[in-house]
Amino acid sequence: MKKAVLSAVLCATAIFTAAACGCGGKAKIQYQKYNASTVSFKDNSDKGLTDYDKSLYYLNEWKQGYETVGQTGDFFPDMADPVIVYDDGYYYAFGTRQCTVYQCFRSADLTTWERLDDAFVPEKGSWGTTGLYAPDIQKIGDKWYLYYTATQTYSDERNRCQLGVAVADNVYGPYVQFTGVNANGEDISLGEPSFRGMAKHQILDANVLQDGDKLYMYFSYDTKTPQSYESDYAMMSKDRYAAEIWGVELKDPVTWDLSTLTPLLTPGYKTYDAPKRTISWETWSYVEGPGYGILEGPQIFKRNGKYILTYSANLYSHDCYAVGYAVSDSPLSGFEKPDDGTHLKNMLLGVPSAPGTGLANYYKGFTKGTGHAGIFRTPSGEYMFAYHAHFNREKWSETPPDNYRALALDYIYFDKDGMPYTNGPTYSLQLKPEHISGYRNIAGEAKIRAEGANAQYLNDNYTNRTCREIMLDPKVRYEDIKEAEFKAGTRSIEIKFGKPVTVKALNIYNSCDYSLSVLSIDQIDFGNGKGIVNALFNQRYFSSVTEEYIFPHAAFNIELGEEIVTDKIVITITSGKAFALGEIEVAGKLN
Repeated sequence: MKKAVLSAVLCATAIFTAAACGCGGKAKIQYQKYNASTVSFKDNSDKGLTDYDKSLYYLNEWKQGYETVGQTGDFFPDMADPVIVYDDGYYYAFGTRQCTVYQCFRSADLTTWERLDDAFVPEKGSWGTTGLYAPDIQKIGDKWYLYYTATQTYSDERNRCQLGVAVADNVYGPYVQFTGVNANGEDISLGEPSFRGMAKHQILDANVLQDGDKLYMYFSYDTKTPQSYESDYAMMSKDRYAAEIWGVELKDPVTWDLSTLTPLLTPGYKTYDAPKRTISWETWSYVEGPGYGILEGPQIFKRNGKYILTYSANLYSHDCYAVGYAVSDSPLSGFEKPDDGTHLKNMLLGVPSAPGTGLANYYKGFTKGTGHAGIFRTPSGEYMFAYHAHFNREKWSETPPDNYRALALDYIYFDKDGMPYTNGPTYSLQLKPEHISGYRNIAGEAKIRAEGANAQYLNDNYTNRTCREIMLDPKVRYEDIKEAEFKAGTRSIEIKFGKPVTVKALNIYNSCDYSLSVLSIDQIDFGNGKGIVNALFNQRYFSSVTEEYIFPHAAFNIELGEEIVTDKIVITITSGKAFALGEIEVAGKLN
């Protein structure tokens, strides 16, 4: 902690009136000038980030570990294709790890994870004992269902992914593969996939939606199934050379109704029936030459009457593996990807540029290969993404651990039209859900004034993932820059609440441009003689690859040593050059 200095010589009555810059005719911002901090605080500027308040923040950090049952750690497990569910005070995480079992981890605080007993081990004689990928966990009625992908070997020695389901009495298992008579009157044995009728086709990554009293399943279907395996299902594909997202209604948790099977999304097309590809980022990596695209890892949720279907595009081993979304008013038809000419409009999460480009280098050492997101909602109402990212932040190779993937978390937000977006992927401290930390971002409740332009962007809950340099390309409109901009000199920002609030921390997001970033904050005045001076930016968020970059969504993370009750916060920054800020979060409580 930086020690509070309480001094009688503090300029406790000195009120500074900052010269307005870009404030029009509005009143100038007034603040108290401090010679030293009167409140203890931690600015988390240590590059190691080892001493932050784990009751307040989480960090997308991972290490190798969790090799034995009962092991715990304050980092995220190495795990691909994650899904997280909350039950009885714990978050439970499942994913692709050893491919012969499904392991289970739990955490009460999204920081300390404990490995539990294996959740599902296929029985001897099961149809699928290898290639266990991409689990989905659903509580339906009083039972828990584990939907999974496994590999089935056919008589001609071809291996194809198929879908299975196992059942348990508890979220953590043990799960037992379903056998018995399904809703179609079929007798499902241990030696065959739970979902019949698409044998020898490549289907994987099941996700189930509970919509009132109806159930729907979504999965990835690979239309490049060999010619000898073609059927009416393959003929439904748009170009028969892609991995697509398909959906089907379920009669019960273990039986699908193939008469409802419907292709929903295909790589690069705004709608399934669109005449040409317009979503270019979805085909940045090709597996078997131009024209082949991949959509996988579907996750669907319903909000305000809209069905929001997310998916991952490109090859998982490539940096450009990323999450997109489409929206519909119906669970099995009409899905459309937002496409307004902005290059990244429907990309929720990921490296926003093709491999080998300058913007792709911008993410080296950061968080890349982000995809296969599992969506969950916290007890305090936040929507979150559980996704995987490349374990090695610099490169991918087929040699362990450079081919490991690891669990990461970020929030999903919604714009005024109900469309989702994220401020991620992140590699800076992020506020934990309110039910854990006791605080939430209350900046949106305040009025913002700034001695600069575009103050409205400081509490719009949005940070950019590209930079102005990239935006100079006249051929591509990536996204609109939404940052407050300031001229050189001493500039202040006023955050004014309608009544006193309780404040515990501030997250002040730097510019998305290295050239417009700042390294320090002169002071933050909370009023009533409470203030801090000289908060520093953590320079771990700067990267030198071929030129200087600042990692996206990087903030001054300022923890206060005590709660402060105030109705106004004034942040003052001095810079010898023009600068910009992306966002200000106030971790606090409304009184």
